[in-house]
Amino acid sequence: MSTRELAEPPPVGVQAERPDVAGEPILKLRGIYKNFGAVQALSNVNLDVPAGKVTALVGDNGAGKSVLIKCVAGIHTAERGQILWEGRPISIRNPRDAASLGIETVYQDLALCDNLDIVQNMFLGRESTSHFLLNEDKMEKAAAETLAGLAVTSVRSIRQPVASLSGGQRQSVAVAKAVMWNSKLVIMDEPTAALGVVQTRMVLDLIKRLADRGLAVIVISHNLNDVFEVADRLAVLYLGGMVAEGPASEFDRQSVVELMTTGASRRSVEGSADERGGAVLSGGAEADPRSSGEQVQAMSEAEEPIGGVRAAAPDRQPVGSSGLAEHLTEPAAAEAALAVAPEIVANTLGEYFGAWWIRLRAGETGVLPVIVGLALIGIIFQTQNSSFLSAGNLVNLMVQSSTFVLLGMAESFALLLGEIDLSIGFGAGLGGVVAAELVKAQTGWPWWAAVIVALLCTAAFGAFQGTLITRLGLPSFVVTLGGLLGLQGLMLLVLGNGGTLPISDSVIDDFANGKLTVAAGWIILAVLAAGYALLTGWRDRRRRRSGLVAPPASLTALKIATVTAFGVVVVVICSINRGNLTPIRGVPWVAFIVLGVLGLWSLLLGRTRFGRDMYAVGGNPEAARRAGVNLALIRTLAFALAGFTAGIGGVIYASRLYGVSTTFDGGQLVLYAVAAAVIGGTSLFGGRGKPLHAVLGGIIIGAIYNGMGLLGLSASIQYIVTALVLVAAVTVDALTRRGRVSR
Repeated sequence: MSTRELAEPPPVGVQAERPDVAGEPILKLRGIYKNFGAVQALSNVNLDVPAGKVTALVGDNGAGKSVLIKCVAGIHTAERGQILWEGRPISIRNPRDAASLGIETVYQDLALCDNLDIVQNMFLGRESTSHFLLNEDKMEKAAAETLAGLAVTSVRSIRQPVASLSGGQRQSVAVAKAVMWNSKLVIMDEPTAALGVVQTRMVLDLIKRLADRGLAVIVISHNLNDVFEVADRLAVLYLGGMVAEGPASEFDRQSVVELMTTGASRRSVEGSADERGGAVLSGGAEADPRSSGEQVQAMSEAEEPIGGVRAAAPDRQPVGSSGLAEHLTEPAAAEAALAVAPEIVANTLGEYFGAWWIRLRAGETGVLPVIVGLALIGIIFQTQNSSFLSAGNLVNLMVQSSTFVLLGMAESFALLLGEIDLSIGFGAGLGGVVAAELVKAQTGWPWWAAVIVALLCTAAFGAFQGTLITRLGLPSFVVTLGGLLGLQGLMLLVLGNGGTLPISDSVIDDFANGKLTVAAGWIILAVLAAGYALLTGWRDRRRRRSGLVAPPASLTALKIATVTAFGVVVVVICSINRGNLTPIRGVPWVAFIVLGVLGLWSLLLGRTRFGRDMYAVGGNPEAARRAGVNLALIRTLAFALAGFTAGIGGVIYASRLYGVSTTFDGGQLVLYAVAAAVIGGTSLFGGRGKPLHAVLGGIIIGAIYNGMGLLGLSASIQYIVTALVLVAAVTVDALTRRGRVSR
């Protein structure tokens, strides 16, 4: 089965029957060698891993435990030796090969993305899609069923971010992620490291349940108490070699410690290895077995055997797709669930706003500071100049802000990866120059062909920079700074010193200066509002029919009403006559161009596999890599999309000024672009942000720019004020991130 095919979890409460432990092991390692230069990490290692059993791999630091499991997981490739899977020799070249066989690894660092929720982490790299869009309902149901099958009932909501989970809960999510893909072998590296008593018990019980379901389990641990509690078999490594392997009942703690530290055990043993079933020790010594009576007593105390098979864990009630929240009855737990996922578990509008208030007190302010800041800017400038909130100036502000908004969305693609693109300002200039060159009279290209070629040029330049950054490992700051200088020089070559290249096409000129009729504006608003209402209502009804929790109907109605009211206000303002000699009415074309770009990129980042991978790469690149995400491809495409979006901004900028000249200041525009994205709420640290954030930030930058222009303030004052706003936004971002980490 393909690793991207969604595996159906087993029925809740039904345990898989264990295979006969005397049969063929599911995994055999024979004569495995691994060197790192002059260092020999593994030497002639043999290991058998049966299904339905927990095999503990122990050894001192540097014994080769992690290297060995990474050879099985596809991180490393052994120089010599043979790996047999279900009796067949195989070659594991990368983690995707291991996953296709049914081998999953839970590393000590867990490889989870804190910025994604539980469902998104469990399906990272293997998202279920329908018509190229993420099938969130199907993934949510499968995730809930898998967690229920493992009796994981401690998480508040399967839609809560992983950053909000405790250590034991994170381990549970990592294990659930590993076992839901038709897994046959689960490898766990130090699963109880740095966990408390309660969390350790949770993880150990989870390990036992994996074996109860018939899976083979390899556990690496330094904690011998945990090892002897869960292990059916022990394998001891010493200086890269396997010095002992056999049933756990054939070992005791003292012999294991001696084997780990010296490679041999001096403890005497009665009977031969063949009579005990093996546990052969190096140096001619053998582990000291307990008597048969002691073995039976130990097994009875641990768990009553049934027909040679460990008894299954007691059945649990199925956990609903609401995110397991129904298992928590304490008021504090319910409040916490609302705090982390209010739209998922809130049943009323009052509960939603209560959850919002909890999040606000915890420092999760969202876009509230941006909205408050925009309101304050409006009040301040209106008190200083009564024309600021006039219809004519607001429409002019809308047009002026469009460039900042588009460049902010372009910069967001780099910021989401934790990178930066300093070239998008002059990348926008490149788009404007190419479009103007192609539509001038001497060339005579149609406007649509000129725009397409201009955008392809800017996208290609972005992809080129992304290739340098990803393939050669060059810093994005240096590469894009070089791009800034190179594109600036190219524009000067094309335009000449003090030159201007006019736009000689009326359609391109109308991108920023044209207006719809008043009737057309109202018709388009009605269509968009109706479409949003129908889509939102249909999505909620679909979730309820699927047994999933949907936001309360009152909250959905409030959202629809808010969006519709905002659209009505915009159309009303644009319908007011703004002309002195001749009437000027209607919504500018650029408003719908920006709205279209916003909708397209919101869909791409929020509902597609590419967008999910982008957030994962920005949140935890190593976790994304281990999940099979192609980091180089994602990063290259992100810079290409940044260039493409910058090209749109450049064409709009040229349209507003009816041409491009050497006064084009791409250096200033890129600073405004970074400011727009960060002020709106996109994190400089990667992994968090939406295209809408750039829209809000771009409007703030445009409002400051416009308001200070009305007041006749100098450019120096404008720069200082913009700098202060940017520093304030970055400070809020850093403090919010610090508070999120501490929580």
